[in-house]
Amino acid sequence: MADYLTICQDVARECGIAGGADASPKPTAVTGQIGELNRVVNWVADAYTEIQGARDWRWLHKKFTVDTVDGTDVYASGAVTDSDAAATITRFKAWHVDDPINPPKQFLKSSGTGSEVFLAFVKWPYFEHLYKTGSLQDQKSQPIHITVNRKDELQLGLTPDAVYTVTGYYLRSAQILAANTDTPEMPSDYHSLIKYQAMEYYGIFESAPEIIARAQFGMRRIMNQLKRNQEAPFRIAGYLA
Repeated sequence: MADYLTICQDVARECGIAGGADASPKPTAVTGQIGELNRVVNWVADAYTEIQGARDWRWLHKKFTVDTVDGTDVYASGAVTDSDAAATITRFKAWHVDDPINPPKQFLKSSGTGSEVFLAFVKWPYFEHLYKTGSLQDQKSQPIHITVNRKDELQLGLTPDAVYTVTGYYLRSAQILAANTDTPEMPSDYHSLIKYQAMEYYGIFESAPEIIARAQFGMRRIMNQLKRNQEAPFRIAGYLA
């Protein structure tokens, strides 16, 4: 497992940057740098951000929970709890509530999880037509449908008539490296991918084809391993009727 500063030092060493020798690794901090070492610090942060945006990686998928309010059908990410962090969501990218294999669920809070049922996902245009036209928009009951509206908010239909606990998954936005000891959330076996991506930035900036070639070789190798580990698993279809 490597932290932000260690990855920066690895990039400096691999690229032969002055001060990047093993005996006295540089940079000594990710802040206060100038010139070439400042570029290294920025390249490492940018590399990790780019890697996170390349796929909807499994490590960025997190479980959410929200207790509904009687009469309220819309819930923004800031009102929803990240179950792993046990705190409101602060890094939101997208809701992942359209998985037919593992859809969101809800249960009447006063009845407990024994009353838990699935919520069916409906695309917003159909949801709007069904629940925001005519008499249904004024009715309250146990929600059976969920959607994502045009403001990227969760919306339930029917409007809840009590407190229900809704659970599901969402995709976190990118983790931004900022402090020496910040450690990438991506699985530690693949932290070297950040190094190779930053090395490619350096090689392009310096017009150094040998560094570009070495970086791209490492990127292909580690990226393939990361994809096998972190992309959505293959699912076997059910029996044919």
